[in-house]
Parts: sequence; structure tokens; C-alpha cells
Amino acid sequence: MSKEDKIRNISYINVPETLKVDFGSFHVDPRRRLPVLRKEDHKHLSEEDITVENIISGMLTIIAYDTTHPDFQYFCDFVRAVQPDTAEELNKAAIAKEQQKDYDFAEELFLAVYHLLPQSASCINLATLYSCMSVDAEERKDDDAAESALANARLTLMDGLSRFGENEHILSELASFEGYMGNLEEAKEYTERYLKVASEGSRKVEMKEFLKKLDLQLGADNSFKEAYDFIMLDMPEKALSSVDKFIAGNPRLWNGYFLKGWALRKLGRYDEAKEALLRCIELGENNGDIYNELSICELETGHAELAKEYLNSAVDLDGYNLKAISNLAFLHLRDNEFDEARYYLEKARNLADDDEIVRNLIDRYEEATGEKIGGRISEEVVDDGSGDDKLLVEEEYLEGSNVSEGETGCDCGHHHEDGHCHCHDHGSDGHECTCGHDGCDEKDRG
Repeated sequence: MSKEDKIRNISYINVPETLKVDFGSFHVDPRRRLPVLRKEDHKHLSEEDITVENIISGMLTIIAYDTTHPDFQYFCDFVRAVQPDTAEELNKAAIAKEQQKDYDFAEELFLAVYHLLPQSASCINLATLYSCMSVDAEERKDDDAAESALANARLTLMDGLSRFGENEHILSELASFEGYMGNLEEAKEYTERYLKVASEGSRKVEMKEFLKKLDLQLGADNSFKEAYDFIMLDMPEKALSSVDKFIAGNPRLWNGYFLKGWALRKLGRYDEAKEALLRCIELGENNGDIYNELSICELETGHAELAKEYLNSAVDLDGYNLKAISNLAFLHLRDNEFDEARYYLEKARNLADDDEIVRNLIDRYEEATGEKIGGRISEEVVDDGSGDDKLLVEEEYLEGSNVSEGETGCDCGHHHEDGHCHCHDHGSDGHECTCGHDGCDEKDRG
């Protein structure tokens, strides 16, 4: 049944005398007529249709589809008073309907939740549903429906931004959405706005990496973008062909040499990769990703200590480079240098306590040392009056802290590959994002 048919299937009645007048602090207004959702096969309202459940259903239909109704707010207050858990129950039902690909019913339920209890999570859930509907329409070769669903996804997120201001979750969704759509300038704007308000954690680390990729892509021509895409598709041989074209036309730009070094490293041609990466430095660029790639090359060619030096340089340049910090922790742990390993594990944990690789390295550290890592370590520089700044390390231990033992992830322990994007809060549509993220992680919905 279409939205219009559902609206037409509503009849209005005066408040029945049997209806309870008060629900807590909410008072039923006898002057307002109540909507009743008739059964689909009933053209006219019957006595059996007049139930509290059908009145609530009529109100929810209006709440979902007609926010301009003169009694919209009254209906919202009525539903919340009579059935306080309605929004939560509707959300659960909407998720179930989406999983069953009953998208029309899921849309009505998510719309009702968003309008009944506006929150960033309900906004994102609705936007994500529209993204899923777009993918479904593409599979059915219905281009118009796919475009309409994507437009609804963007409009929903924009509405959330107008309602909730600079909300980090909605800004993150918008950045990923525009990146997926190939609108790199817009993706960059939303990413920068997100980073200004975001709380610390793995998502913020990922978005910093995303911004770096956006900057690279925006500053490159088609051959550079083609090379980048081939690397992300794990086709380094084809990437080399494209990046050589870019370097031929831009021999003084470090970006091309970085992509070339990255592709060569993925092919296991470590000495050639080192030459390309060192060329970036010769051209005046110094960033953590270059040194991280160099460290991988040195480690693979048997130069572990030089690998550590490069990683130290990466961390010195970017104290928030989670890849370099966790790689350093791994190398020190592998070499039984436990004090150094712990130091970098603490730095990594302060950046992204929920990162799986960091948690696995902590498990290995605890298994190797028999020592439990407690609360976070914080660092600050203090003035002791001598004129020389000193590093003060403060340690807080959580009594009885236990972490289960786990696997180490990849065999080498490196955290040098790209992470996952969270294009939406509640799941993936299964296709790869053109913005460069590997895929979408499923997260719990609010």
C-alpha cells in the first residue's frame, strides 16, 4: 500500500467516552478528533475498527508521512503517553523489516521513529535505509528509484544536521556519503567539520586517514586517481602503469612516487619501493605514511632496527599515526623489548581503545609478560623550575582488569593496510566505496 493509500485509509472520530481521559501528565483533549486506521479491506469505518491500537496506528501513519498535520505534535504526545516504549519497539520492527527487504514498511517505521523521537541515531538509520533501497533499485536496473533513494538519504542527513547542529555522527555520515558519491570537495568539507567536533577514537583516526586520501585525490589528475583505485582494488601491477604516466607529467610531485612505492611494496619489490619512497623525501615531503611504508620495506628485507627508526620518525612527525605507533609496539614486543612495547601500546590505546589490532597486541603483551595493562597512561610536559621541560608520565591502574587472550591478526602484526569506513551506523550494502574505504562495518543501532 502506497503512502497516499495509507493516508486515505484513515478515518476520524470524536473521542470515545470510554477512552481514558488522563495518561500520567497527558490529558486527552475531547475537542480533537482522533485518526483511526481502517483495515485494508474496509472502505468505511466499522465498530470493530475503533480500538486504541488502531487509533495509535492512525496517529503513527500521520506521524510518519504528514508532519504538517495541524495535530501532529498532539499525536506525538498522545503516542508517547499511551505507549512510552513505542519508538524502541518500532525501531526493532523497522530493522527486522529492512533485513527482510520489506523496504516500504521499514521506511514507514523508521520515519515514525525519527519524527516521534528525533535523534542523530534515528536520522542515520533512516538515511541508511534509503542507501539500501538505492542498492536494491540498482540491482533491479531501476535507475530512477535508485537516484530517488540516494536523494532521500542526503536530504535526511541534511535535515539531521539542521536539527542537531554540528553533530559528529551525522557529519561523519555525510562525509562518507559524499565520498561514496564521488563528490570529493563536499566530502572534504564535511570531514574537516567532523574533525573539529569529533571525540577521540578509532573513527576519528580513520577519518584523518580519509582526509589525507581526499587531499591526494583532489590534487591529482586522472592517471593518479586511476593508479590509486587500482591499488585499492589490489591490482598493483596496473597501478604502476598508471602512476608512471602521472610521474612523467609531474616529475617534481612527491605524490606519484608515494603511490609507486606503495604499489611496489605490495608487489614485494622492496628495494625499488624504497627508492621511490626516498624520492618523496628528496622532493621535500616528510609524513608518517612515507616512513611507515619504508619501515615495512626494511623489515621485509631483514633490517628490523632501521624499520624501527623509520617508525620513530613517523611518530615524531605525526603523534596520532596509529599505524606507525602500533607497528612500533609490535616490533618491540617481537624483540622482547617490553618497556618500549608497553609505552607504544599505551599511546595506541589512548588514540583508539577499541581498535582490534591494538587489543590483540595488548593481549600478546600480557601473555608474554604476565602483566596486566591497567588504565590509560597520560603524558604532559611540566616545568620543574630549572628551565628544562621534563616529561611526566602518570599511570592509573584499574584493579582487577582482565583482558581475554586473542589472536594477533595478520602474521606480521602490521597495521599498514586501510581500515574500514562506517558509511552508516547499521550495516553495509556489500559494495566497495569509491571513496577508498575497504568496506562498511556493521555497528549497533541506537
